[in-house]
Amino acid sequence: MFVTHRLASWTVGLGLAASLLCGPTTPAAALTLGPDGQPLTNLAGATVGVQAHRGGAGQWPENSREAYLGSVAAGYDSIETDIQFTSDGVAVMNHNDTLPSRCTSSGSAIHAMTLAQVAKVRCADLSGNKVVPVATFADLVAAVKGHDIGVTLDIKSYSGQSDSGKRSYAARTVQLLIANGMLAQTTILSFDWSVTLPTIRALAPTTPVLALDKTPSLARVRLADQLGATSYGATMAKTSVFFAGYITSLGMDGSPYGITAENQRLFSIYFGGPHLMVGGDYPEQARDDLLAGRTNINPVPHYDQTTRSAYTVRSAYTFQPNVRKYPTVMGTAIPTSKLAMLDSVTLAVTVTNGPGKGFLNVGASGSTIASGTQVPLPKGTKTLTLKVPVGDEGRIRVFTTVTARLTVKVVGYTHIDF
Repeated sequence: MFVTHRLASWTVGLGLAASLLCGPTTPAAALTLGPDGQPLTNLAGATVGVQAHRGGAGQWPENSREAYLGSVAAGYDSIETDIQFTSDGVAVMNHNDTLPSRCTSSGSAIHAMTLAQVAKVRCADLSGNKVVPVATFADLVAAVKGHDIGVTLDIKSYSGQSDSGKRSYAARTVQLLIANGMLAQTTILSFDWSVTLPTIRALAPTTPVLALDKTPSLARVRLADQLGATSYGATMAKTSVFFAGYITSLGMDGSPYGITAENQRLFSIYFGGPHLMVGGDYPEQARDDLLAGRTNINPVPHYDQTTRSAYTVRSAYTFQPNVRKYPTVMGTAIPTSKLAMLDSVTLAVTVTNGPGKGFLNVGASGSTIASGTQVPLPKGTKTLTLKVPVGDEGRIRVFTTVTARLTVKVVGYTHIDF
């Protein structure tokens, strides 16, 4: 297995009042200090700071000039925010291309509006009054430039946008960062990285880039690495221990998102890296909890094993030498909902009239052969108990190096927990 404790950075969005955003941010001078006046660190030596999601959307109107100025004045370590472009090419800061119901002109698409049209839009403040203008990139620059605060900039796209359009958005964003002297304090975030990363890397070879994925796989992890991503993340619901370890084994930081439970948050911290960021929509509360010791930055894991009645995924099948089979286990033997933080599934593999030579290899679908578990095939009939991680599409990989008849059953699974 690829599980390591190499320092990695995680971006985690909790559906909680105070979330944890362990970001692959470009570290600025530490603003969050411990009781000794030094940067706050955990036992692994990682610094721990505070990030304001969408500028701190629970404390100020999200992605607003007020939020940026407030985050800087509060001394947070980092701001996460979103960038869009108007039809006349001006960068504005909004999470959605389509204006939401909290804004005037709701339903209108920013990419189809001119700056003059966007400038007339007013979005709701925290009391619900539609009085907040859509911020521009210039507003962000004015708030953060010259301050020791990191920026995580999510380059957005819109439904139906062409690949060339997505590359154009990426190029324009990087050019704006360079022109305004902000590249050194910025991490770029993209869901369109498979299209945009070559463009980003041509203009910004060393800037941290977080590749987030809605359709993750080990092959996509490898692609992100090949294209030069520094971090990769899937939803927490699709992040197993093996998947997290596979990301770090390629030298990238893992960045799961969509955290919905405290143990998932602790999972992210445990596998976290050199610049952990707690925060979210309520960064002030997150900072208070952090400095008061209410946020556990040194979680200790344990492993929970669950047994189940045997579920056959391959029955009395004659394997030919080195012909790989990929039985599905998630959604059949084990509910797909159990994939988050899954360590392994337990197999009972019955070898019938075994040859007493050759090997059985089991591993995660989509992973390298070297990452699998290989055991000698017994002579005669015998049942082997093996633990194996789950790979792409909830499958495992099974093959033998000589002809052998096997029945493969799932009899349990193991989760990491805290």
